[in-house]
Amino acid sequence: NLSECFETNNTVDVSYSDGVSGIKKIQMLGLDGKYIQITSEVIPLIRGMQRSYGLSYIPGSWIESIQIIQGAGSVVNGFESFTGQINLEYFKPEEGSDKLNWNVYANSEGKLENNLILTKNNGNWRSNLFTHVSYFDEEIDDSGDKFLNMPRLKQFGLLNRWKYYGSEKYRFQVNLRAILEERIAGQITTDESITNPYVINVDNQIVQVYTKLGKIKSDKRSIGSQTSFTLHNQEAKFGNNIYTGMQESFSITIVEQNQLNDNHGLKYGGSYFADRFTESFEGNTSSPFLLKKRVDLVTGLFSEHQYQNEKINIITGLRADYYNIEEKIYYSPRFNVKYNPGDRTAVRFSSGRAFRISNILAENMNFLASSRNIIIKDNLRTEIGWNYGLNLSHCLYLLNNEGTLNLDIYRTEFEDQIVINIENQDELSFANLNGKSFSNTIQIGL
Repeated sequence: NLSECFETNNTVDVSYSDGVSGIKKIQMLGLDGKYIQITSEVIPLIRGMQRSYGLSYIPGSWIESIQIIQGAGSVVNGFESFTGQINLEYFKPEEGSDKLNWNVYANSEGKLENNLILTKNNGNWRSNLFTHVSYFDEEIDDSGDKFLNMPRLKQFGLLNRWKYYGSEKYRFQVNLRAILEERIAGQITTDESITNPYVINVDNQIVQVYTKLGKIKSDKRSIGSQTSFTLHNQEAKFGNNIYTGMQESFSITIVEQNQLNDNHGLKYGGSYFADRFTESFEGNTSSPFLLKKRVDLVTGLFSEHQYQNEKINIITGLRADYYNIEEKIYYSPRFNVKYNPGDRTAVRFSSGRAFRISNILAENMNFLASSRNIIIKDNLRTEIGWNYGLNLSHCLYLLNNEGTLNLDIYRTEFEDQIVINIENQDELSFANLNGKSFSNTIQIGL
């Protein structure tokens, strides 16, 4: 799945957050994956309550390609990118005959995976149907510590895409995605000597519908819209800690693109993000909340200018987003330069500002698998940060083989951040940043 696609990539680090919850975490430029903006075909994919388990919901056989951007990236794609952007592309129903792709995996421990991709052409409409099943229901304890080696898992995923090709000026597609998953972890339940076993049970149900509509006005002008609706219901039990949450999200982005001449291009538009969260939590906390509702409304305008010639490409952008709860406008300037001094060398510089709204329990579910007393401070603020970076890439021949030398230098500096404090062994606290927070990364890759 998507979380395993980066294990041979030097830019993104992947690891299990712990051996109990089964959550896989990614990092980029030394910071947690929640500071990476993850999209599917430039539409928001993993945000809000999907931050803990969402990477495991995209089977690898569905993915055609993955693009990774280090740094702040483009303002057109949104306001949440601190350290980078990851965009994945699904296989597409382009020109060609009907196709069937079937992939099955099974192993001796009883794990089964099944992926089926069906491509169908019907006149002006072409479609993909993706299905996925993961099944593992064995209690395996090789170490003898009475805890399961890996969670028992039942997962079903579906993605159905329809694309319209009937007009030279208009483009349209609609996608439906659904996920059903149950995870059971913790202590083994078949051992009669354990009278009150520690059990983790996580259920997720996700339905997402997104559309794209575009019009080609001329050879140099086009306009498009992207809409997305997501419904996510989650129930999670980590021993005494019980969390339930529902996320209802709607987003729309309208972009107009105008190629002014051979060197100058302009993009501008607006976006609207609406998220309603209904959450409850009780367990190891002195201040449980049995029902908490929050509605986040973010309305934004953006503009981006691009200048390019044979050697240099300069992208300058600015976003302005109004957040309803804080009644505040956040400005996100972005600047990206790529310079090619020769055919084999590229130098890139980027800088930009980003902000995000945290969902602390849904994003940090691995910490719920403990007996710590959970303390959530009042009035947690929005996270804001700057990212600056320099990249040098040089293509070379070494022992008659192609090679690439990469040098990355990046700094992320937070104006405000929610600090997860686990320094006290009995406490897990969430509080606003008091002082400085930054990450410096230097990486050399050959």
